[in-house]
Amino acid sequence: MNRISTGKQEERHSADLPVTTPHQLDPVSTVESAVREALASSASKMGLGNVGAVISHMKEGSSMAFNYYNYNIAKQLAEVLGSWDTEIRAVYTHDYEGATPEEAGLEDAPSSSLIHMIIWAERKTKALDALLETIDHAMVRHHKQMLGLSRLRHVLDAQVVDDEDVRSRTGYAVLLRSIYEPPIQIWRSSGPGIQG
Repeated sequence: MNRISTGKQEERHSADLPVTTPHQLDPVSTVESAVREALASSASKMGLGNVGAVISHMKEGSSMAFNYYNYNIAKQLAEVLGSWDTEIRAVYTHDYEGATPEEAGLEDAPSSSLIHMIIWAERKTKALDALLETIDHAMVRHHKQMLGLSRLRHVLDAQVVDDEDVRSRTGYAVLLRSIYEPPIQIWRSSGPGIQG
């Protein structure tokens, strides 16, 4: 996954938390369910008769099909992440044109197939990183089969920012207050601590 790493950010990781995927979450069935929902919603929004038509458009490299799908899959994953980790404050999706397909690990896929998310958590944890990596691996396997992309290495570009990043406006947290192309908030905690 594309991750910004600075010494300061690494220090803020909670070393005392286990680096394991939660036992209550099966990443494979979670991804399968999220993909089904995202494809169905995309087919409806695009006015297509079935999910097979969305997949066909994606195989042809349709940026519109990827835009609908990426937004819908990000929403599905945001709900899963928010229900699993109570320290997640908000989840955003955004377009990022800076990475080349090679940099993103998508040599045989359009760059629009990468799902960009910013996850604002109270603090960064190794457990959340491990969960995101596990979900990415499950999505890669599913997308390779669904889209026939044999060399796909990543699907999920999830950047975690914490309260300190947001306060100091560093790293990807800068995008949260962007006036040009702000990310779209797709999930928000009902707890205190979120403004805007």
